[in-house]
Amino acid sequence: MITRALALAVLVVSVLVAAEASAARVSAVGLIDFTKPNFNVGDWVRYRVDVSNSAGMEDVNQQEVRIVGEETYRGERCFWVETWYGRDEESATYDLSLVSYDVFKDVAPDVHYRHYLRLVLLSVDQEGIPEMTELARTNPNVPMPDLRPYRGTLDTLGVEKVETPRGEVEAQVVRLSRRIARTQPAPDSTVNLINESRRKTWLSRQVPVTSVVKEEDVEDHKVQAYALGQPVSTAPETVSKSLMRTATVTDWGKGAKSELLVEWRKNRGLLRTKAGTTVEDDPNSPR
Repeated sequence: MITRALALAVLVVSVLVAAEASAARVSAVGLIDFTKPNFNVGDWVRYRVDVSNSAGMEDVNQQEVRIVGEETYRGERCFWVETWYGRDEESATYDLSLVSYDVFKDVAPDVHYRHYLRLVLLSVDQEGIPEMTELARTNPNVPMPDLRPYRGTLDTLGVEKVETPRGEVEAQVVRLSRRIARTQPAPDSTVNLINESRRKTWLSRQVPVTSVVKEEDVEDHKVQAYALGQPVSTAPETVSKSLMRTATVTDWGKGAKSELLVEWRKNRGLLRTKAGTTVEDDPNSPR
């Protein structure tokens, strides 16, 4: 049985955002502590994210996760999550998502949380009005695919004190190791593309929304090539690229609001289904 700390670790779909994605919109829904709600509407948490790679690139950004509202959407109780990521709040990119509270009832929310997304931000028009995409709900009569084998290996490492700008925080330390390989066959050889990640996370419920105090992540991209008939165990693995990322909580508080959500409720924005067709206005939609 996975301990509470380990369950919390696997649901953290890294606060560490790849540098290549720094100019793109980032969603932090996967960062939320889904073991048990650790937030009220208005709670927010901010991180400093340091990223570097084996090519010598270095980058520093901030990421903030906000719980900015609640809705009863098509009869289902939900909450709004806003994320911004960038150098500062003014120049950052923003994301907005509506999530069902039923995610907290799931036996494996860390791997199933995407099934509880109800609305996600598609774009913002020239007037600043959000265009949302409605995601189809999972059929409750069809079992969800079991993705737990892809979690990786989890270890509890004890309790440590972490220095943050908000003071010292005592945190549970867990380590996640994951290795995923993808094979590319060729006429006379085989190439394995391997992704290995080693993540160390410090967790405390003192930090609202995510419970993440600090996170260190090393991700190696490897290539393994071997000729037809050669045992795979004899083929060396060559690191083609490495990415190092560290995130540390810098602040948290209450009173967060979302201009995107205000515009959505005010103007009713454009709502599209996953297939791309426009959804007609109905009394159960957010206003």
